[in-house]
Amino acid sequence: MVAGTGSRWCAYPDSSCSSGYRYSNFQTGDGLSGVCVSPADAGVDASTDSGRAAEPAASCIALPYTCGTSGNDNCCNSPEVKGGMYFRSFDIAQDAASGDQSAPATVSGFRLDKYEVTVGRLRAFVDAGQGTQASHPLTGSGTHLHIPGSGWEAAWNAGLPADTPALKATLKCDPTFQTWTDEPAGNENLPINCLSWYEAFAFCAWDGGYLPTEAEWNYAAAGGSEQRAYPWSTSAGATTIAADRASYKEGTSCNGDGFPDCTRGDLRPVGSKPAGDGHWGQSDLGGNVFEWTLDWGDIYVTPCVDCANLLIPQLVTGRVVRGGSFDDNATVLRTGARYVASPATQGASRSSGVRCARTSAL
Repeated sequence: MVAGTGSRWCAYPDSSCSSGYRYSNFQTGDGLSGVCVSPADAGVDASTDSGRAAEPAASCIALPYTCGTSGNDNCCNSPEVKGGMYFRSFDIAQDAASGDQSAPATVSGFRLDKYEVTVGRLRAFVDAGQGTQASHPLTGSGTHLHIPGSGWEAAWNAGLPADTPALKATLKCDPTFQTWTDEPAGNENLPINCLSWYEAFAFCAWDGGYLPTEAEWNYAAAGGSEQRAYPWSTSAGATTIAADRASYKEGTSCNGDGFPDCTRGDLRPVGSKPAGDGHWGQSDLGGNVFEWTLDWGDIYVTPCVDCANLLIPQLVTGRVVRGGSFDDNATVLRTGARYVASPATQGASRSSGVRCARTSAL
């Protein structure tokens, strides 16, 4: 056993340790790499509310805890979202953007990452040679526990870049706003953008998770049956929005960094606006970058119990994105707002990112 040092690093369950846990074998800088550690010092994820350690996400095994406002949180923190019933694309603000109660859905409990995927996390994926036609996900990987047939399909391999240099090139889709850098620089805690749907799916599957369904994403953002107008609307019908809650656009000015112009600075480090956190603790569900979901952008599946639109629709050829971005006005950030984008590289933009979901640890 090793006494805690105040450092927080990923640890694996390991039956060969009397304590049951072992720090990862990566050089973490605190002299404890690879040693057995007590459950408390292992950082058993309290966000699972279960007393059990969740499997470590692949992208954070060697990543220091640098996310959140204090810069000391696990960038792969993945809080539990308690399941329930709600109405999709509806909120109780009772205005023109509130939608209606025509699309009820029931969602089982799941985990949704607290933070959007960062440049640093995606770098682990790229450095591992993943996300390409040369190293694509296995067929069926990233399958949703409750939705058979929702995993990776072999036909999707062609939607990935040919190799790692090609992947890096696609991540540089906009010289003014792209957050990716070929070498680590000052952007590691920024949300990755310029990400296609195929790349987003491949990442989440590799990371031990899956792309959230549209119903799951909307449920988490709306606070479930609270039917919030914005993720931070503790008074569910309140439509208050301000720069301390989200990075978004007011008129023609982006306000993420406090300056009136629109620059890369308006893409904010993940979790840096805690006043905008949702009911279950997720950050940046409104603004910063749009987030890909599993679904095709068709009319809602009804009835819906852990449902998703998996069939290619006849009239719409895009996958659903949610949450709005630094480059969008306030109404786009409403929890019920849904948009579609091409899943291919041409659908990737300065506004497109991802947040992974995971099977409940309860």
